[in-house]
Amino acid sequence: HPSGCVTVISGLGSKTFNIRNDSRRTVEVFRGATCDNGAPIATVGPHSTSNGVEPGKSHSVKVKDGV
Repeated sequence: HPSGCVTVISGLGSKTFNIRNDSRRTVEVFRGATCDNGAPIATVGPHSTSNGVEPGKSHSVKVKDGV
């Protein structure tokens, strides 16, 4: 969906993550729990991947017992 947003929150101490885009569109990845949090930290083109993306920490997000 062109204006869709998927949030991912990890509490397991991961320092990097991989992005796989199987669509025909470009995917932008943002830091934080919203999809409009400044500039994207990664942009992945159609049918491609990006490995070892380092998002940094977001101290404003609190998730009780979340992974």
